[in-house]
Amino acid sequence: MSVPPAARTDTSSPNQGNPGKWIAATGFLVLLTELTALGLSLVSPALGAFAAKYNTTQISWMIAIFLLVGAVLTPVLGKLGDRVGKKKILVATAFAGVVGSVVCALAPNYGIMLLGRALMGASGTFVPLTFSLVRDVFPKKYRSLSIGLATNGAGVVTILGPFLAGFLIDQIAPEAIFWFYAALSLLGAIGTILFVPETPIRNRSAFDVPGIIGLAVGLLALMYGLTNISTWHLLSGRTLTYVGGGAVILLAWWMWERRAAAPFLDTRIMASRPVATVVLSSSLIVSTTMLATSYLPTMLQTSRSLGGDYGFGLDATGVAVYCIAGGITTVLAGVVVGIGSKRYGLRPFLLLSGVFAVAGTVTLALLRTQPWMPIVGFALVGAASMSMAAGAALIMQLAPAKSRGVSAGIQFAVQGVLGSAIIQAGGLILAGHVKAVAPTGAPVYSSTGWILAIGALGALIALAGIAIAALIPKQPKEAEAATETNELVAQPQPSF
Repeated sequence: MSVPPAARTDTSSPNQGNPGKWIAATGFLVLLTELTALGLSLVSPALGAFAAKYNTTQISWMIAIFLLVGAVLTPVLGKLGDRVGKKKILVATAFAGVVGSVVCALAPNYGIMLLGRALMGASGTFVPLTFSLVRDVFPKKYRSLSIGLATNGAGVVTILGPFLAGFLIDQIAPEAIFWFYAALSLLGAIGTILFVPETPIRNRSAFDVPGIIGLAVGLLALMYGLTNISTWHLLSGRTLTYVGGGAVILLAWWMWERRAAAPFLDTRIMASRPVATVVLSSSLIVSTTMLATSYLPTMLQTSRSLGGDYGFGLDATGVAVYCIAGGITTVLAGVVVGIGSKRYGLRPFLLLSGVFAVAGTVTLALLRTQPWMPIVGFALVGAASMSMAAGAALIMQLAPAKSRGVSAGIQFAVQGVLGSAIIQAGGLILAGHVKAVAPTGAPVYSSTGWILAIGALGALIALAGIAIAALIPKQPKEAEAATETNELVAQPQPSF
């Protein structure tokens, strides 16, 4: 397939000859995407302090409500970005983060604290909105690297987050983490307003209110049920009600979208082989990295004196030191995809990320006795994070220009659901292999438990991701160029 030279029009800004503008734009967008990870890494070390302050045993909801709101709002705000402009939604979401973090810092009671955390949860939309905006307006030569930095910049938070949280909590006050978050959100919002161009692409279709409500309610019920499996137990009535009910609602939503005149999401696109295989394969591999990241601190903090054959008795700072290598490889993975995809395409990197995921989880599960072993294992898991950059960039290639925001949002929602389910599955496996209980009440798991929960489960999920990634059709560069031309040639130029 060939495309006439005159037709190969790019909608990126006419200022694309000024690299400084694009570097600044990338910097502020990456700052926003870092806030998603910071919303967790800054708060987790302070949970004990806030539990004492508010005299609550439900402190885990400071994390849960942040994740739940993010999972529900991601596709909804992505759709709004397609309609009114992704830059506008990014800025509005950043200001919501400012308000939410100030509410948290000043919260007189736990209910107000959770309200603030819910507002902060909107930051879960930063990553998909950012890479869909990058795809719309950035010059082609900067796109892949910028998307890679946006999706994998969280590696910086992996390295610095725990140290930063420790300084703010110990040297100032636990509430300082929220003032710091508010300042970064405000800086990101102002920088985005000044340096990031708005997309000219708009989706003017009618607003599918039943579709929005169905998706939001279904995701909320499903994620709420998955989050509480470890507390309610797998086959309890509440688990079956929320997980089963959410699944039924989402099925009904899908059927509605197939028949709606102006659907919230074009199911024909999402169900097509190219898009479905990218979403599912990348989500499975990303979920494997989430599994390893969730349980590695437990493995490192357990003392060997309790009778297990793993653990180093580390405190939070010690865990952060062990995770530095994984944070570095996470960032490098995004850079490698951004640079290498220009020559090799994106599909090979998605396949390679699955190989790293298998190697990383198996290493963590089997090699547990020497300090260097978990460092190497987590570094391999970090390298598997190239699945985030490759999957995001592939979706931006495949999704129609007017549906990039919602498509990216759906991809991240699927990752959230699968990741939560797989993490809970790993927890259930570990719960069945408790060999002792520490004086603090923390369980000590058997080596078989770790091998099954991290090694076997992680490797199987990653292998499934590899198998599905192998089914992704190869997309010739000329066909991609033609697709881009057909969608964008008539669009006006973006402006700063």
